[in-house]
Amino acid sequence: MAQSTFKHWALLAYLVLVWGFAFALIALALESFHPLFIVWCRLWMGALVVWCVWRWRQQRWCLGREWWPRLTLLSLTGNIIPFSLIAWAEQSVPSAEVGILMALMPIATLLLAHWLLDHEPLTWRRFAGVVLGFAGVVLLVGDDLLSAGASGQWPGQLAALLATVSYAFNGVYAKRLPAQEPVALSVGTLGIGSILLAVPALWTQLAGPGLNITPGTTSVLVVLGVMATGVATWCYFVVVTERGPGFLSTINYLIPAVAFAAGTLFLAEPWGWEHLIALAMILAGVGLIQVRQAR
Repeated sequence: MAQSTFKHWALLAYLVLVWGFAFALIALALESFHPLFIVWCRLWMGALVVWCVWRWRQQRWCLGREWWPRLTLLSLTGNIIPFSLIAWAEQSVPSAEVGILMALMPIATLLLAHWLLDHEPLTWRRFAGVVLGFAGVVLLVGDDLLSAGASGQWPGQLAALLATVSYAFNGVYAKRLPAQEPVALSVGTLGIGSILLAVPALWTQLAGPGLNITPGTTSVLVVLGVMATGVATWCYFVVVTERGPGFLSTINYLIPAVAFAAGTLFLAEPWGWEHLIALAMILAGVGLIQVRQAR
């Protein structure tokens, strides 16, 4: 039991680090790559890694034709749309701030689940968490919403918030699907996403930045695709299937903090006390909505 617990905590720590640093890595990759090209590379590299895991485990393909529309929707809401919105947002918004805004995802999930799932009621405690989380967002983006001109960061901030809504819809939709082998679902969603995005990604890269690619940004892209998408997806499903989503929910508190630290310390991104206060308010709201009664 101790060995199993250590394994799960190690996987959890890996997810926190790799997903927390992913925001800073995206900012570095944007120096040479178009946002769509970054997303496409993450998808096909991730699909290749998970496919190798699937073959290594010698599993059979168990998803019939009825699953292709479901996999497509899962790929759109869980990969293509949020990945693209986050990468686009980081063209104008510091990666540390995007990481803070992404902490709103559990709150967005609760709001959608309240309307779409029968077993997720919006209690007064959870409602207080929602209000506190949104107050943190208002503190963070309020000045940009009130600023005039195109120099404001509010379009990128709005894109990051829409990414949390897309992730939330993906999570709620996945709960309504029949149980299936998670590795097969990962192969299907990442593979379909890489196919759908191939032509737009290549066209935007060639028409925009071109092929002026440096070894540094290429290595960043490989880390994003292999470590932060492929290996992380596998670790994610191992933790979920063996320990459950409650154990995994710890990352909702840690990833935004790691993203903020990575952006401010390693990329020297500007920050102020309002960022720390907003982060604390959002994470406190997340804590309120995730409280469970002891049984």
